[in-house]
Amino acid sequence: EIYPMFTCPCCGQPLDKEKPCCGAAVQMIDFIDQKVSIGASKDEIILATAREFGLERLADETQRAGIRDKLLANAPKDAPRISVVQTKIDLGDVSLKKGTITSEFTLKNEGKSDLVIDKLSSSCGCTSASLVYQGAEGPKFSMPGHGQEESDPNWQAAIAPGDQAKVKVYYDPTVHPDLTGPITRTISVHSNDPVDFETKFTIILNQTK
Repeated sequence: EIYPMFTCPCCGQPLDKEKPCCGAAVQMIDFIDQKVSIGASKDEIILATAREFGLERLADETQRAGIRDKLLANAPKDAPRISVVQTKIDLGDVSLKKGTITSEFTLKNEGKSDLVIDKLSSSCGCTSASLVYQGAEGPKFSMPGHGQEESDPNWQAAIAPGDQAKVKVYYDPTVHPDLTGPITRTISVHSNDPVDFETKFTIILNQTK
């Protein structure tokens, strides 16, 4: 069975079709079911699900490494290539009273064709992110399947070879008004890089009243 090969982005537990733990798990299960319904093979379903939700959702580390090696071997020479320098930002103390704060990460296309960003996601509803390219900011994306308004599924941005873009991250402490202490949140950027199709950024902070 394919479901338990993948883990829920919320709790990290294997997917359970009979008892899905949250909306995000339901979304992953529905995606797998859709691939099954069109007659995709097991390997095709695993690869498609990993592409859609990230390699780290695969529970088996050896399997993750095997898929990445296969993607690297098959990547065209003129493919786009996402490059990042900083993947973690420490925001220090974040006060509930001050409301939403922002931070930015930089990514670059070091490949030979357009790097197409078509989705961003976050690990919690308190965190959202958008792409800023050539002075224009795209829609905000948050954690899928948790009640937030879904962003335009047809949105995408093409970053030319050699160009840079910013990932703007929003953290809203009022989503968890009773929470204090250390917090870690992750933002995922999905692209057409044939190998690193999901790039992760992390913010850490200490929430105070």
